[in-house]
Amino acid sequence: MSFFEELKRRKVIRVAAAYLVVGWVVIEVASTVAPNLNLPEWTARMVTLLVILGFPLALILAWIFEVTPEGMHVTEGRTGSKRFYAIVALITAGALAWTLWPATPTEQSPAQAAGNPAASPPAAAITPPGVANTPAAAANNARGAPSAPPSAAESSASSTRLAEARAGKSIAVLPFVNMSADPENAFFADGISEELLNVLVKVDDIGVASRTSSFAYKGRELGAAVIADQLNVNHILEGSVRKSGNRVRITAQLIDAVNDRHLWSETYDRELTDIFAIQDEIANAIVAALRGTLGTGEAERAVTVRADTGNLDAYQLYLKARELFLTRTELDESVRLFEEVVALDPGFARGWEGLAATAAVIIDWEAVYPDTDVAAMDARALMAAERALALDSTLAMPWAVRALLMQYRLPIPFAETLALFDRALNADPMLASVYLWRAITWVNLGFMDRALADLEACLAIDPAYGNCVRWKALALAFAGDDDQALALYEQGVLAGFTHNRGDTFLFRLVARGGRLPALLMMRDLGMSLELQHAVLAAVEQGETPADMDGLMARNPRFDTPNWHFVLHDYDRAAESSARLTTMVAQWDPLHAAFRDSPAFRSIIERQGTPDYWREHGYPPQCRPVGEDGYECAP
Repeated sequence: MSFFEELKRRKVIRVAAAYLVVGWVVIEVASTVAPNLNLPEWTARMVTLLVILGFPLALILAWIFEVTPEGMHVTEGRTGSKRFYAIVALITAGALAWTLWPATPTEQSPAQAAGNPAASPPAAAITPPGVANTPAAAANNARGAPSAPPSAAESSASSTRLAEARAGKSIAVLPFVNMSADPENAFFADGISEELLNVLVKVDDIGVASRTSSFAYKGRELGAAVIADQLNVNHILEGSVRKSGNRVRITAQLIDAVNDRHLWSETYDRELTDIFAIQDEIANAIVAALRGTLGTGEAERAVTVRADTGNLDAYQLYLKARELFLTRTELDESVRLFEEVVALDPGFARGWEGLAATAAVIIDWEAVYPDTDVAAMDARALMAAERALALDSTLAMPWAVRALLMQYRLPIPFAETLALFDRALNADPMLASVYLWRAITWVNLGFMDRALADLEACLAIDPAYGNCVRWKALALAFAGDDDQALALYEQGVLAGFTHNRGDTFLFRLVARGGRLPALLMMRDLGMSLELQHAVLAAVEQGETPADMDGLMARNPRFDTPNWHFVLHDYDRAAESSARLTTMVAQWDPLHAAFRDSPAFRSIIERQGTPDYWREHGYPPQCRPVGEDGYECAP
């Protein structure tokens, strides 16, 4: 009898097939259920090992014994016994080697390692913790709309090119994946990611990609090397958060994207009361891994994560409120949540800071939130900013909020607001939105060169900040560089950011034979056909519509100073300017003749612009005349 026939006779093949099916089911169930039950991270791996060890035992038992109606008996015959035991030994050795051998970076995807604790590298591969960190205020708040993901080609670059392009220590913190059953916990996962980003950004010798840039990759199935290439960093931090009841499991891993290898990975199973301690551990390990890999050898703690609230409910609400604010979605809900935060913990400084920023920004979004009580929100924002600073004088954003609120009142005390913006940036030079707000102030005052410098600083911190790109396009257009201005406007349109200040670019599109793009833009803006015709006539022929009152009554959304400029109705533009914080169309070279009109003087004097000029100097297009007079030549 052949060896194969002996195997069939003893039912070894049938036992092996049945065991493999049942074993596979057991392993899959263990891998799925263990994380949900908050079992230790090695549970799934241990089950796999036990199933593998049981396989040769099942084969040996099937070879030796057979089950009969009379019971279990030793199988007769010894044909092929030596060959059988040798094969079983080889199978066992191979399976154990495959199971116990450490996984290489190519054996698991970053998403798998982040989402499945059992896929993490063994403890021996973990870099010991070293340097620490401090919390940062939200560094990339913006008055404008959220931006779309970067438009770079989604293809991986070679290791050599990455190494040449990105020297030094740089990192992007990707949004941690929410592994909890409740989708609401996505706010918590995003908040953990941003807390870590804000800690790392305070470490002097590590470059950190902005929140806007990193979070643009949320939910996108791209490899670490591709994302690192597009963000111009050489390391990626990614992970997952599983929250259940009062426990949380956070898995994080640091990837060297240039050399395609994992530097560090760990899973933290903790009570939620330890959330700040977890952040401290993760941040310390990341900094130590980055510095250790690049040979700086720094060992002492530079900064630490501060637990600035002991109220877990307040902290979780804070993370959700901040996410709504940063993405500019449901600002009214964000204000409400921040109110709950400070009610739960009146000593939570960052809660007051978030309330101040959100309440200040929603005032500028009246068109989206028309039911906002502007006066009450203004008072609430100012009180919250002062409360935040009283609790923590090192915070930066409250100073910028105070400056922003001043610009909602006429005349604007420009010198004072600029000083407050400066104070905010001295406290935290990574606040991209403060550079934007100060740049808008410079545009208001007519200083395009200063505005461009601040916008460059904003984009150096956050290259994906759509509103900084748009205002840079505006400043370039007002400075006379239409080519670059249109290129940047096109960049925004490709990212889905069309509407903001689109009126400035209508003129330029039509002047370059772009009548069709102008029509498509106006249709996208929701203009009626009669208003589209009126705008084209105004742009091409300089004609102001005869029935402006009726036209604006039928198109109330466009009854604004900027569109009055487009329609060459300068008097209406001056009259309808209730709040002139961002009334800047008067500096467009295409409206240069307007600067010799009473309407121009009405606008800038209501703003308080000439008062600033007299004290601090004039922009290039204006000059003093007599003791207190001025003129702004076309």
